[in-house]
Amino acid sequence: MLGFLLAFGTAISEALKDVTSKHNLHHIDEYTAAFSMHLVQSLLLIPVVWYVGLEAMSPRFLWALLASSLLQLGVILLYFKAIKRSEISVTLPLITLTPLFMLITSPIMIGEFPSFLGLLGILTIVIGTYISNMSEDPKKIFAPFVSLVKNQGSRYMLLVAFIWSITANIDKIGVEETSPVFWAFSKDFVILFYLIPILWRKSNNPGLQIRNRKWPLLMVGFFKTTSVLAQMFAIQLILVPYVISIKRSSAVFIILYAFLFLNERKNIRNRIIGIIVIMIGLYIIAIS
Repeated sequence: MLGFLLAFGTAISEALKDVTSKHNLHHIDEYTAAFSMHLVQSLLLIPVVWYVGLEAMSPRFLWALLASSLLQLGVILLYFKAIKRSEISVTLPLITLTPLFMLITSPIMIGEFPSFLGLLGILTIVIGTYISNMSEDPKKIFAPFVSLVKNQGSRYMLLVAFIWSITANIDKIGVEETSPVFWAFSKDFVILFYLIPILWRKSNNPGLQIRNRKWPLLMVGFFKTTSVLAQMFAIQLILVPYVISIKRSSAVFIILYAFLFLNERKNIRNRIIGIIVIMIGLYIIAIS
């Protein structure tokens, strides 16, 4: 039960992070947003790592760290580009496809495969995501696939979903080799250094952007930190595909927020139906 509660905490933190990021990206570029998020997370975790102590770093850990940090660097830039260029209620639900990809990547990488009920729950969540992106016109049943062709933000987010299906399994390896806190800190601290030359080359006066949005950026980093820690502890307790399926239920909160506060009300009927189906999928996973 604790694993499911931690995974659900990850979903709430992810939703808060995404909503705050969307507001920030009206004022700053995606490179500054990515750098500041990892900077805040690293600063928050340094005292925690110092308190619990450093971990021995095996060759397996170092290979996992290299692979994860490079993949996550590309993902975070694609992610911010996606939510900056498109409605968050359209792009963000696509990340719930990550568990579907994990039905392939998890058995190959770490030998984990869900039970029958768990598999049913994952597929139910995927169906709910599809419904939430459907047009209300019954003749446009394949509209979500069409949007992947026409909408650049949707294409970016689909790629993010696939890469995350790989990095989530690498997280399991990193946690097994060290600890949830040390792995979370190490991975994002390395990414922070990767981002420095990118920020220098791509961003326009990032220092001024950060000063002007310091408190909202601090909130993003805080929500990212709570999300990562909850996820790392959760994958110690339950299967990685289950954790990521529950984590991606953050799309439910995003759709509701977009409807209530951002006036993104297109296809709201299908999105509400999609939310209900996603919640059914989460329940099936919880009892599996």
